[in-house]
Amino acid sequence: MKALKIVIIILVVLIAIILIPPLFMPSQMFVERSAVLKAQPEVIWDQVNCLGNWEKWDVWHQDTNLVGTYEGQECGEGAKNIWNYKDREEGGSQTIVKVRKYEYIKTLLDFQEMGTADAEMMLEKVEEGTKVTWNLRSDSPYPLMRWVHTLMVAPNVKKSYDEGLVNLNELTKDMKLEQPKYTTGEVTEKEVTSFNALVIRTKCTMEEMGDKMGQVFGALMAYTGKIGIQMAGPPFSIWYEYESEVFEFDSGIPVPGKIVGEGDIKSLETYAGKVIHATHTGSYESTQYSWGALQEFITDNGLELNGDPWEVYITDPMSQPDQTKWVTELYWPVK
Repeated sequence: MKALKIVIIILVVLIAIILIPPLFMPSQMFVERSAVLKAQPEVIWDQVNCLGNWEKWDVWHQDTNLVGTYEGQECGEGAKNIWNYKDREEGGSQTIVKVRKYEYIKTLLDFQEMGTADAEMMLEKVEEGTKVTWNLRSDSPYPLMRWVHTLMVAPNVKKSYDEGLVNLNELTKDMKLEQPKYTTGEVTEKEVTSFNALVIRTKCTMEEMGDKMGQVFGALMAYTGKIGIQMAGPPFSIWYEYESEVFEFDSGIPVPGKIVGEGDIKSLETYAGKVIHATHTGSYESTQYSWGALQEFITDNGLELNGDPWEVYITDPMSQPDQTKWVTELYWPVK
C-alpha cells in the first residue's frame, strides 16, 4: 500500500511538472532576430523575394535531408516552396502572401501536423546598409506544444535565423545593383490634341499592376469587339496616384468617336494642350528613370504642372519579348 502511494505521488508530481509550467509559458511563440547587412535593400531584395534564391543563404533550405520543389510564380506574392523529408513521410510548404517592394515580405509556413506559422522580413535602409529584421510567430497549444516551442523550436529558429542573416550578408555584400537597360529620348515641349477613349479605373499595388493591366486591356478589347469597333491608336494609362503604396490610374484604348461604355468601362476625352514629352525605350519598370528626366526638365525650366501624366504603350509585348526594345511615350501636361 505504501509503495502504491509512492507511485501515485510520483505520478502526480510528474503530471504537475508537465502541466503547471506551460500555464506560465506564452500561448504564442514569437522569435525575432535582426542584423545590419552591408548591401542596399534593392540588392538584397531578389535574394529574399524569390524563394529559389533562399537555397543560397537560408539554413533550412540547405538541409540535405530535404527535397524541395517550387510552384506558382518565381518571385513575389504567390511564390511557393514545398519540401519533403527523405527519411520520413513528412514535409511542409512556404508561401509568400504579402510584399512591399524593397521593404517587407510575409510568408505562411505550413508544417502539416506540427501546425502553421507566419514569418515576416523587414528591410530598412540605414547608413551602414540595410537593417534586416526577421521574425516568426506560431500558436503554442497547451501543454505539449508550449514545451516543444520553448525548449526546442524557438532556440533552433534563433540559431538558424542568425546564421541565415550572416549568410545573406556574405552573399550580398559585394553584389552590385544591376542597372536596368533603357534609354530616354530627348525631353521636349510640344502640343497635343485630345482623343476619345474607353477606360477602366484601377487601384492596385506595384506587384499587382501587371496582372491588373492585362485584365483591363483584355476587358476593353472584348468590349470593342462586342460593339464592332476598332482601336484608334495604341493603349495608354493616365496616372492619378503614383507616390504611395497603392497606385490609381485609368488604362484605356483610343476609339473612333465618343463611345458609350458599360459597367466599369467609361468614356473619356483626353487632355489637349502643352506637354513635356519623351520617348522611353526599355522595360515598363524602368520608365521611372525617364519620368525622372521629365520631372527634372519641368523643375529646371520653372514650368507648372497642368494635369495628370500619361504614358502610351507603342510596343506590343506579345510580339516583342525583349523588354529592352519596348517603346513607351511619356507625356506630362504643363502650363
